[in-house]
Amino acid sequence: MPKNKTKSKVNAKDVFDRYAVRKLTGKNSKETIDIFCNLNYNNFYNLAQRYKLEERQVSSLIGFKDEFFVETLINQVIKENNLEDRFYCKKITANEKSGLFARVIKLNNEDKILTVGGDCVIFRKSDNKPLMIIECKEYIDMIRMKELIGESRIIKDDISKSANLLEDIKFCVFSEVLELTNGWAYLLKNSDLKHRVDEIFVIRDGKRKDKENKPVKKNLINFKKYIENFLTNFK
Repeated sequence: MPKNKTKSKVNAKDVFDRYAVRKLTGKNSKETIDIFCNLNYNNFYNLAQRYKLEERQVSSLIGFKDEFFVETLINQVIKENNLEDRFYCKKITANEKSGLFARVIKLNNEDKILTVGGDCVIFRKSDNKPLMIIECKEYIDMIRMKELIGESRIIKDDISKSANLLEDIKFCVFSEVLELTNGWAYLLKNSDLKHRVDEIFVIRDGKRKDKENKPVKKNLINFKKYIENFLTNFK
């Protein structure tokens, strides 16, 4: 009797790469921002429903677009400012391997562990030193605010094998929405709770449930300007 073929399970990354990537890339940074500002978020939820993605995979699908946007925009900014011989941008996550070893990078021909990953990390090309970590969040609520405080402490404080590697590194957050009360949002931005998170970019108004709310163009332009100023003024 013929053997039954096991049907491979569809995952969020496959769906994103196949049906979303080519629609999200502009010819330049301005066009990429314009595309992103006009995204209909319901398309992602419809894709997830069509391919019967589980709840966790739906969140992953939504998250991939932000990671893709940040990496694409940074690479375009580097190219448009003729900085390709000085900087590059790379994803450093735990997706490919398990644990911290997914975050091993080469620095001066030696393996170093980047203690905290980052959906995008900007490196100096001359010696592969990481200069900025950009963490993408679907939302920032009380729990994720505590995570950010912990992550920023790991990045900024003196940690074994990381103190020299991450000296003077910037840590930024790119978040879909802010799901905090006004009081907590103020504390996150204006008190010690920020704990050396260098900049937080919130791109949409409202909450996660407000799927019709598109990214605010001004917020994305501010993010681009921040990256551009950092790279062009870096010494």
